Amino acid sequence: MFRSLTIILIALFLSGFLATVSAQTDISTVQVENLSDAQINQIAQQIRERGLTVTEAVSLARAKGASQQQIDQLMSRLQQVQNGSSASGIQAQQSAAQTTEEVNFTDDQPSAQKTDQPGTLKNRRVFGYKLFNQDQLSFEPSANIPVPNDYVVGIGDQLTVNVWGASQQNYQLVVDNNGAVNIPDLGPVQVARQDFASVRTLLIRRLSAIYSGMAGDSPNTFAEVSINNLRSIKVNVIGEAITPGTYTLPATASAFNALYLSGGPNENGSFRSIRIIRNNKQIAEIDAYDYLLNSNTQNNLSLRDQDVIFIPTYHKRVETVGAFKREAIFELKEGENINKLIDYAGGFSEKAAQSRLLITRNTEDGYKLDDVQQNQYPSYALKNGDIIRAEELIDVFENRVSIDGAVYRPGTYALDTNTHLSDLLTKAGGLIPNYFAERGLIIRLDEKFFPTTIAFDVNEVLSGKNDPLLQREDQILIRDIYSIGEQKTIRIYGEIMQAGEFSFYKNMTLKDLIFIAGGMKEAASESYIEVARRNSYEDAANLNNKMVSLYSFAISRDLKLTDEDENFVLQPFDQVYVRRAPSYESQKTVTILGEVKYPGQYSISSKNERISDLLKRAGGLTPYAFKAGAHMTRKVDRQAKEQLTIASQMHLEGDSTLEQIQEISAKTLELQLESILNRPGSDNDYTLKEGDEIYIPVQSEEIWVNGEVMNPAGLAFQKGKNAKYYINSSGGFSSEAQKDKVYVIYANGSSASTKTFFFRKYPTVEPGSQIIVPQKPKKEGMPVGTWLAIASTFSSIAVAIVAVLK
Repeated sequence: MFRSLTIILIALFLSGFLATVSAQTDISTVQVENLSDAQINQIAQQIRERGLTVTEAVSLARAKGASQQQIDQLMSRLQQVQNGSSASGIQAQQSAAQTTEEVNFTDDQPSAQKTDQPGTLKNRRVFGYKLFNQDQLSFEPSANIPVPNDYVVGIGDQLTVNVWGASQQNYQLVVDNNGAVNIPDLGPVQVARQDFASVRTLLIRRLSAIYSGMAGDSPNTFAEVSINNLRSIKVNVIGEAITPGTYTLPATASAFNALYLSGGPNENGSFRSIRIIRNNKQIAEIDAYDYLLNSNTQNNLSLRDQDVIFIPTYHKRVETVGAFKREAIFELKEGENINKLIDYAGGFSEKAAQSRLLITRNTEDGYKLDDVQQNQYPSYALKNGDIIRAEELIDVFENRVSIDGAVYRPGTYALDTNTHLSDLLTKAGGLIPNYFAERGLIIRLDEKFFPTTIAFDVNEVLSGKNDPLLQREDQILIRDIYSIGEQKTIRIYGEIMQAGEFSFYKNMTLKDLIFIAGGMKEAASESYIEVARRNSYEDAANLNNKMVSLYSFAISRDLKLTDEDENFVLQPFDQVYVRRAPSYESQKTVTILGEVKYPGQYSISSKNERISDLLKRAGGLTPYAFKAGAHMTRKVDRQAKEQLTIASQMHLEGDSTLEQIQEISAKTLELQLESILNRPGSDNDYTLKEGDEIYIPVQSEEIWVNGEVMNPAGLAFQKGKNAKYYINSSGGFSSEAQKDKVYVIYANGSSASTKTFFFRKYPTVEPGSQIIVPQKPKKEGMPVGTWLAIASTFSSIAVAIVAVLK
């Protein structure tokens, strides 16, 4: 099991590490014993990252030129790491990071250019560059494919011959340096420099001499020949390659494999005439465009040992910019014209102006521009460095007209030859019945593209008396009678279901408008509906103080009017007001909670109902009610909020404080319940309002002390004791306490503060009270500038005094 694992690790190491350096160095020079333990462990980690079988990995590693000595050394190192007795020691571990940077173990592709991605911005814009320089496309040679029949057998190939049937035998034959394989009982057989199909036929024919069952018309012995391990070959990539050099590849590698490993042509290299040289003779020429554009791999020949791939410099390159499908730098061969370049660029984009091209060309002194028309494309000779620009279509239509307004189908239409205005009206479905006949407009662009207007009478166009001929980009405008002048509307306000603005209709009555608005609300007064009408043209022409005319009506909820009012017809811009009935009031609710017999919500029965009345309706207080702790909250109306905001602007600072006050929806009122019960109807017996909430708590005997005391706490109420007593019971004042500002908040929401004359008089305390001891205000130090000003002032005074004394 360990041996199998070792073989996988060896193969992974050699296929990753050795392939990375094979483009620049000889694999035989790699010193396995110099690798650190971290790097050996990194090889083991790659087992999970690669999907190779043992046979595939070993075959690929040997095909890349791995020697038996390197494999043996790696096996020894793996054994040492497995047993925890690595010979590399601490020194190898310390150098692991540096060595890892020099050798890339994680790159799956054995391409030399993958680690630094060479090439300038211009090079990356050359069409074909990405073929050999992107991770998504790989031309890595595969060692796990069937050997083709035209494969040329060479020195070092290992052939396997399997004999089965009446006789069974297996031969492992290696082609020696003389080009022969030695078959027991037959002797050497010359196989080098022959294709694989010929070698297979030759070996089976020679074996029939010792296996008689293989001959005749009815053989009972059979044989098959295969190549077990392909040898590696060395290929030289020279010329204008990104990484020229000698590369070790499997014998099945093709020209594109070598080009991919070398990074392909560099900035000056040609993609159109890459030459393959064998035995000092050119045997093929590769045009990468033929593969990229036509998927033609005819010249992607299989390489042989010592083949040379030569990349010459390019002869002619031009660039396409603008409205082409591919904007890139293209290499052209002699005789290729603009039409061929357009094919290479994928054709024009959908927005291209194809009738002309603008060409920028280098001259001896600078640049010049050529305007090339479409009929010149086949004959115009492109030169090296030309920039071919395709412009986009301008946003101008050759035959567009539009019509808007009082037609059935307004919009844009095509302009035909000799199209008249009447023809366009027919295309637009004709005029709607309420068109404005006296005037229409044609908005036309003059010779300087400045819009001008041409007026026409619509009826004259329909009769044929005046039917103007249209031009491209004409805009025709015909109005309807309702769009001329101010839009006619009517408004209704007050106790109506849908108050607001409505369209005016001819012969509209008051009943019609109320019907459209959804009818009257229950609060509406049937006896008082008012209509306000603006002055007529005649009234407005004379100087007077009259603003509107007023009309009053009585209408029932079933929309019945008197005979006189029935004939009243509304006019545009009338405003109708449906008044509220004088005694109508919606139910208003207050809430009383706590220690009353029947707590809950109650409707206010009259406008002068007071708290004492509500207490009677609630069944009075329970024996546990704490009268002194009763309190009341009332919703803050708009006027109260405005008053709070004004007060805050006078006494407080900061926008956040104002926002907090404006968000207050309710405020607490002092509730002297004892006085209310003893004197109903007094000033303390408030009149109830919508949303009032009264809470009467259960009897409370505790006192709470908060703020700047040593031990804030709750204390039992002691009759006759003032605030100072409870403060002392809480440990006394802290060092930050502001003693003259102590105040008490009573259970009913009222408060009392400390009075200071010759001595401090602390407020009395009642059950349920809170004693608050505020903190001293923070004192800010005097700024340095103020001290300097004071010093300067005293200095001036001292100088003046000295002068006076003298």
